[in-house]
Amino acid sequence: MRHYFLFFFAFALFFSCKNEASTPEPTKPATKVNVPVFDGQEAYDFVQKQVDFGKRVPGTEAHKKCKDWLVSTLEQHGAEVTVQEFKASFLGVKDAESFNIIASINPEKKKRIALAAHWDTRLIADKDDTDKNLPIDGADDGGSGVGVLLQLSKIIKENPIDLGVDIILFDAEDNGEDTDDGSKTLTWCLGSQYWRDNPHKKGYSAKYGILLDMVGANGARFPLEGYSAQNAPGLQKKIWDLAGRMGYGDLFQKVRYRGGITDDHVYMNEAGIPTVDIINLPGDTFGDYHHTHDDNMSLIDANVLRKVGQVVTTILYKESEGSF
Repeated sequence: MRHYFLFFFAFALFFSCKNEASTPEPTKPATKVNVPVFDGQEAYDFVQKQVDFGKRVPGTEAHKKCKDWLVSTLEQHGAEVTVQEFKASFLGVKDAESFNIIASINPEKKKRIALAAHWDTRLIADKDDTDKNLPIDGADDGGSGVGVLLQLSKIIKENPIDLGVDIILFDAEDNGEDTDDGSKTLTWCLGSQYWRDNPHKKGYSAKYGILLDMVGANGARFPLEGYSAQNAPGLQKKIWDLAGRMGYGDLFQKVRYRGGITDDHVYMNEAGIPTVDIINLPGDTFGDYHHTHDDNMSLIDANVLRKVGQVVTTILYKESEGSF
Protein backbone atom coordinates (compact mmCIF):
# COMPACT_ATOMS: atom_id res chain seq x y z
CA MET A 1 0.00 0.00 0.00
CA ARG A 2 2.85 2.35 0.84
CA HIS A 3 4.27 1.91 -2.67
CA TYR A 4 0.87 2.56 -4.25
CA PHE A 5 0.46 5.67 -2.13
CA LEU A 6 3.83 7.04 -3.18
CA PHE A 7 3.06 6.26 -6.82
CA PHE A 8 -0.26 8.08 -6.78
CA PHE A 9 1.24 10.97 -4.83
CA ALA A 10 4.03 11.40 -7.39
CA PHE A 11 1.51 11.04 -10.25
CA ALA A 12 -0.74 13.75 -8.77
CA LEU A 13 2.21 16.03 -8.07
CA PHE A 14 3.47 15.64 -11.66
CA PHE A 15 0.17 16.70 -13.21
CA SER A 16 -0.31 19.43 -10.65
CA CYS A 17 3.06 20.94 -11.59
CA LYS A 18 2.37 20.42 -15.29
CA ASN A 19 -0.96 22.25 -15.04
CA GLU A 20 0.62 25.05 -13.07
CA ALA A 21 3.41 25.40 -15.62
CA SER A 22 0.96 25.43 -18.52
CA THR A 23 -1.28 28.07 -16.98
CA PRO A 24 -0.71 31.25 -18.99
CA GLU A 25 0.38 34.42 -17.27
CA PRO A 26 -2.45 36.92 -16.93
CA THR A 27 -2.34 39.53 -19.69
CA LYS A 28 -1.15 42.87 -18.43
CA PRO A 29 -3.43 45.75 -19.33
CA ALA A 30 -2.00 48.14 -21.91
CA THR A 31 -0.36 51.14 -20.34
CA LYS A 32 -2.19 54.35 -21.16
CA VAL A 33 0.24 56.97 -22.40
CA ASN A 34 -0.26 60.41 -20.93
CA VAL A 35 0.05 62.74 -23.91
CA PRO A 36 0.17 66.47 -23.13
CA VAL A 37 -2.23 68.82 -24.88
CA PHE A 38 -0.70 70.87 -27.70
CA ASP A 39 -1.70 74.55 -27.56
CA GLY A 40 -2.30 75.79 -31.12
CA GLN A 41 -2.59 79.43 -30.04
CA GLU A 42 0.85 79.39 -28.45
CA ALA A 43 2.26 77.88 -31.64
CA TYR A 44 0.49 80.65 -33.58
CA ASP A 45 2.17 83.23 -31.34
CA PHE A 46 5.56 81.67 -32.12
CA VAL A 47 4.80 82.06 -35.84
CA GLN A 48 3.76 85.67 -35.31
CA LYS A 49 6.98 86.42 -33.47
CA GLN A 50 9.05 85.18 -36.40
CA VAL A 51 7.08 87.28 -38.88
CA ASP A 52 7.49 90.33 -36.62
CA PHE A 53 11.25 90.18 -37.16
CA GLY A 54 10.67 90.79 -40.87
CA LYS A 55 11.81 88.79 -43.87
CA ARG A 56 14.23 86.10 -42.64
CA VAL A 57 16.39 85.95 -45.76
CA PRO A 58 19.96 84.74 -45.08
CA GLY A 59 22.38 87.63 -44.85
CA THR A 60 19.84 90.18 -43.59
CA GLU A 61 19.61 91.85 -40.19
CA ALA A 62 16.12 90.42 -39.59
CA HIS A 63 17.52 86.95 -40.23
CA LYS A 64 20.30 87.41 -37.65
CA LYS A 65 17.92 88.77 -35.01
CA CYS A 66 15.51 85.90 -35.54
CA LYS A 67 18.39 83.43 -35.26
CA ASP A 68 19.40 84.86 -31.88
CA TRP A 69 15.79 84.66 -30.66
CA LEU A 70 15.39 81.06 -31.83
CA VAL A 71 18.56 79.99 -30.04
CA SER A 72 17.56 81.82 -26.86
CA THR A 73 14.02 80.40 -26.88
CA LEU A 74 15.19 76.81 -27.37
CA GLU A 75 17.75 77.21 -24.59
CA GLN A 76 15.02 78.57 -22.30
CA HIS A 77 13.08 75.42 -23.08
CA GLY A 78 15.97 73.36 -21.73
CA ALA A 79 17.62 72.24 -24.97
CA GLU A 80 21.32 71.97 -25.68
CA VAL A 81 21.70 74.16 -28.77
CA THR A 82 24.30 73.84 -31.53
CA VAL A 83 24.56 76.44 -34.30
CA GLN A 84 26.17 75.45 -37.60
CA GLU A 85 27.49 78.42 -39.55
CA PHE A 86 27.92 78.16 -43.31
CA LYS A 87 27.81 80.33 -46.43
CA ALA A 88 24.99 80.16 -48.96
CA SER A 89 24.77 81.65 -52.43
CA PHE A 90 21.40 82.02 -54.15
CA LEU A 91 19.42 84.25 -56.54
CA GLY A 92 22.39 86.53 -57.13
CA VAL A 93 23.37 86.68 -53.44
CA LYS A 94 26.91 85.49 -52.72
CA ASP A 95 28.14 83.86 -49.49
CA ALA A 96 25.29 84.94 -47.22
CA GLU A 97 25.80 84.04 -43.55
CA SER A 98 23.54 81.10 -42.82
CA PHE A 99 22.81 79.08 -39.69
CA ASN A 100 21.43 75.62 -39.01
CA ILE A 101 20.07 75.52 -35.46
CA ILE A 102 20.01 72.13 -33.70
CA ALA A 103 18.32 71.84 -30.31
CA SER A 104 19.04 68.54 -28.53
CA ILE A 105 16.62 67.52 -25.79
CA ASN A 106 17.88 64.81 -23.44
CA PRO A 107 21.24 64.68 -25.25
CA GLU A 108 22.39 61.71 -23.12
CA LYS A 109 19.68 59.42 -24.53
CA LYS A 110 20.76 56.98 -27.23
CA LYS A 111 17.28 56.53 -28.69
CA ARG A 112 16.59 59.71 -30.67
CA ILE A 113 13.93 61.18 -32.95
CA ALA A 114 14.73 64.04 -35.35
CA LEU A 115 12.12 66.76 -35.97
CA ALA A 116 12.88 69.37 -38.59
CA ALA A 117 11.65 72.50 -40.36
CA HIS A 118 13.31 75.31 -42.29
CA TRP A 119 13.32 78.79 -40.81
CA ASP A 120 14.48 81.03 -43.67
CA THR A 121 12.14 82.86 -46.07
CA ARG A 122 12.22 83.56 -49.79
CA LEU A 123 14.02 86.57 -51.27
CA ILE A 124 11.50 87.04 -54.10
CA ALA A 125 7.76 86.57 -54.64
CA ASP A 126 8.27 84.98 -58.04
CA LYS A 127 4.75 83.50 -58.20
CA ASP A 128 3.02 86.80 -57.43
CA ASP A 129 1.52 89.20 -59.95
CA THR A 130 2.93 92.26 -58.19
CA ASP A 131 6.17 93.09 -56.38
CA LYS A 132 7.71 89.88 -57.69
CA ASN A 133 11.22 90.98 -56.73
CA LEU A 134 10.40 91.73 -53.08
CA PRO A 135 10.80 89.21 -50.22
CA ILE A 136 7.79 87.47 -48.65
CA ASP A 137 6.69 87.13 -45.01
CA GLY A 138 6.91 83.34 -45.07
CA ALA A 139 4.34 82.88 -42.32
CA ASP A 140 3.51 79.36 -43.48
CA ASP A 141 6.52 78.56 -45.67
CA GLY A 142 9.07 78.53 -42.89
CA GLY A 143 7.25 80.07 -39.94
CA SER A 144 4.57 77.45 -39.28
CA GLY A 145 6.81 74.40 -38.92
CA VAL A 146 9.16 76.31 -36.63
CA GLY A 147 6.22 77.53 -34.53
CA VAL A 148 5.03 73.96 -33.97
CA LEU A 149 8.51 72.76 -32.99
CA LEU A 150 9.08 75.65 -30.58
CA GLN A 151 5.81 74.86 -28.85
CA LEU A 152 6.75 71.20 -28.74
CA SER A 153 10.08 72.01 -27.06
CA LYS A 154 8.12 73.97 -24.43
CA ILE A 155 5.79 71.01 -23.86
CA ILE A 156 8.70 68.62 -23.34
CA LYS A 157 10.30 70.97 -20.82
CA GLU A 158 7.05 71.03 -18.83
CA ASN A 159 6.38 67.31 -19.33
CA PRO A 160 9.72 65.44 -19.28
CA ILE A 161 10.05 62.55 -21.67
CA ASP A 162 12.24 59.43 -21.65
CA LEU A 163 13.45 59.98 -25.20
CA GLY A 164 16.10 61.93 -27.06
CA VAL A 165 14.63 64.56 -29.39
CA ASP A 166 16.59 66.71 -31.83
CA ILE A 167 14.85 69.76 -33.26
CA ILE A 168 16.70 70.77 -36.43
CA LEU A 169 15.94 74.16 -37.98
CA PHE A 170 17.49 74.23 -41.42
CA ASP A 171 18.55 77.48 -43.06
CA ALA A 172 18.85 78.48 -46.73
CA GLU A 173 16.14 76.06 -47.85
CA ASP A 174 13.76 78.30 -49.75
CA ASN A 175 15.80 80.39 -52.20
CA GLY A 176 16.50 77.94 -54.97
CA GLU A 177 15.83 78.22 -58.66
CA ASP A 178 13.98 75.65 -60.74
CA THR A 179 15.97 74.62 -63.78
CA ASP A 180 15.54 72.22 -66.64
CA ASP A 181 19.06 70.80 -66.47
CA GLY A 182 18.63 68.71 -63.34
CA SER A 183 20.67 71.05 -61.13
CA LYS A 184 17.86 72.24 -58.87
CA THR A 185 19.37 70.43 -55.90
CA LEU A 186 22.34 72.78 -56.11
CA THR A 187 20.26 75.77 -55.01
CA TRP A 188 17.39 74.41 -52.87
CA CYS A 189 17.75 73.00 -49.33
CA LEU A 190 21.31 74.24 -48.86
CA GLY A 191 21.17 73.95 -45.08
CA SER A 192 20.09 70.31 -45.04
CA GLN A 193 22.69 69.44 -47.67
CA TYR A 194 25.34 71.06 -45.49
CA TRP A 195 24.08 69.15 -42.43
CA ARG A 196 24.05 65.86 -44.33
CA ASP A 197 27.74 66.35 -45.13
CA ASN A 198 28.59 67.88 -41.72
CA PRO A 199 26.40 66.35 -39.01
CA HIS A 200 26.21 68.41 -35.81
CA LYS A 201 27.58 65.41 -33.90
CA LYS A 202 29.99 62.84 -35.32
CA GLY A 203 28.14 59.66 -36.14
CA TYR A 204 24.76 61.22 -35.41
CA SER A 205 21.80 58.96 -36.00
CA ALA A 206 18.11 58.88 -35.15
CA LYS A 207 15.46 56.16 -35.30
CA TYR A 208 13.46 58.29 -37.74
CA GLY A 209 12.69 61.87 -38.67
CA ILE A 210 9.63 64.04 -39.32
CA LEU A 211 9.84 67.21 -41.43
CA LEU A 212 7.20 69.94 -41.07
CA ASP A 213 6.87 72.30 -44.05
CA MET A 214 3.86 74.58 -44.54
CA VAL A 215 1.72 73.11 -41.76
CA GLY A 216 -0.37 76.09 -40.64
CA ALA A 217 -2.55 77.33 -43.50
CA ASN A 218 -6.33 77.40 -43.30
CA GLY A 219 -7.62 74.58 -45.50
CA ALA A 220 -4.32 72.69 -45.49
CA ARG A 221 -4.18 69.15 -46.85
CA PHE A 222 -1.36 66.68 -46.23
CA PRO A 223 -1.39 63.83 -48.76
CA LEU A 224 1.10 60.96 -48.89
CA GLU A 225 4.12 62.70 -50.40
CA GLY A 226 5.93 60.50 -52.91
CA TYR A 227 9.55 60.60 -51.75
CA SER A 228 8.46 59.78 -48.19
CA ALA A 229 6.33 56.90 -49.51
CA GLN A 230 9.35 55.44 -51.28
CA ASN A 231 11.94 55.90 -48.53
CA ALA A 232 9.95 55.65 -45.27
CA PRO A 233 6.65 53.95 -46.19
CA GLY A 234 6.13 52.23 -42.85
CA LEU A 235 6.65 55.42 -40.88
CA GLN A 236 4.38 57.40 -43.19
CA LYS A 237 1.59 54.84 -42.81
CA LYS A 238 1.87 54.81 -39.03
CA ILE A 239 1.66 58.61 -38.84
CA TRP A 240 -1.34 58.86 -41.16
CA ASP A 241 -3.10 55.96 -39.41
CA LEU A 242 -2.56 57.63 -36.05
CA ALA A 243 -3.84 60.98 -37.32
CA GLY A 244 -6.94 59.25 -38.67
CA ARG A 245 -7.64 57.57 -35.33
CA MET A 246 -7.28 60.96 -33.66
CA GLY A 247 -9.97 62.37 -35.95
CA TYR A 248 -7.65 64.40 -38.18
CA GLY A 249 -8.28 62.58 -41.44
CA ASP A 250 -9.44 65.88 -42.93
CA LEU A 251 -5.81 67.03 -42.79
CA PHE A 252 -3.85 63.79 -43.12
CA GLN A 253 -5.50 62.42 -46.23
CA LYS A 254 -4.59 58.95 -47.45
CA VAL A 255 -4.18 59.90 -51.08
CA ARG A 256 -0.89 59.61 -52.91
CA TYR A 257 0.57 62.87 -54.18
CA ARG A 258 1.53 62.52 -57.82
CA GLY A 259 5.27 62.82 -57.18
CA GLY A 260 8.04 63.53 -54.74
CA ILE A 261 8.99 66.95 -53.37
CA THR A 262 12.59 68.17 -53.25
CA ASP A 263 12.61 69.17 -49.59
CA ASP A 264 14.88 68.81 -46.57
CA HIS A 265 13.68 65.26 -45.94
CA VAL A 266 15.51 64.14 -49.08
CA TYR A 267 18.86 64.90 -47.45
CA MET A 268 17.81 63.56 -44.04
CA ASN A 269 17.04 60.26 -45.77
CA GLU A 270 20.40 60.44 -47.53
CA ALA A 271 21.99 60.87 -44.09
CA GLY A 272 20.54 57.49 -43.14
CA ILE A 273 17.49 58.68 -41.20
CA PRO A 274 14.15 57.49 -42.63
CA THR A 275 12.18 60.73 -42.74
CA VAL A 276 8.64 61.70 -43.72
CA ASP A 277 7.57 65.11 -45.00
CA ILE A 278 4.31 66.55 -43.67
CA ILE A 279 3.65 69.25 -46.26
CA ASN A 280 0.62 71.15 -47.53
CA LEU A 281 -0.23 70.01 -51.07
CA PRO A 282 -3.89 70.98 -51.52
CA GLY A 283 -4.09 70.18 -55.24
CA ASP A 284 -1.73 69.21 -58.00
CA THR A 285 0.89 71.49 -56.49
CA PHE A 286 1.43 73.90 -53.58
CA GLY A 287 -1.24 76.32 -52.35
CA ASP A 288 -2.03 79.51 -54.29
CA TYR A 289 -0.18 81.56 -51.68
CA HIS A 290 3.10 79.70 -52.24
CA HIS A 291 5.97 82.10 -52.96
CA THR A 292 3.62 85.09 -53.03
CA HIS A 293 2.92 87.97 -50.64
CA ASP A 294 -0.24 86.14 -49.56
CA ASP A 295 1.97 83.92 -47.42
CA ASN A 296 1.29 86.07 -44.36
CA MET A 297 -0.37 85.73 -40.97
CA SER A 298 -3.87 86.09 -42.42
CA LEU A 299 -3.77 82.49 -43.67
CA ILE A 300 -2.35 80.91 -40.49
CA ASP A 301 -4.94 78.86 -38.59
CA ALA A 302 -4.20 78.06 -34.94
CA ASN A 303 -6.46 75.00 -35.16
CA VAL A 304 -4.43 73.51 -38.02
CA LEU A 305 -1.25 74.12 -36.02
CA ARG A 306 -2.92 72.43 -33.04
CA LYS A 307 -3.83 69.29 -34.98
CA VAL A 308 -0.40 68.89 -36.54
CA GLY A 309 1.29 69.60 -33.22
CA GLN A 310 -0.94 67.14 -31.37
CA VAL A 311 -0.11 64.35 -33.83
CA VAL A 312 3.64 64.91 -33.44
CA THR A 313 3.31 65.23 -29.66
CA THR A 314 1.41 61.95 -29.52
CA ILE A 315 4.06 60.21 -31.62
CA LEU A 316 6.84 61.32 -29.28
CA TYR A 317 5.11 60.34 -26.05
CA LYS A 318 3.98 57.01 -27.47
CA GLU A 319 7.53 56.40 -28.75
CA SER A 320 8.83 57.16 -25.27
CA GLU A 321 6.56 54.43 -23.86
CA GLY A 322 7.35 52.02 -26.69
CA SER A 323 3.81 52.02 -28.09
CA PHE A 324 4.18 53.85 -31.41
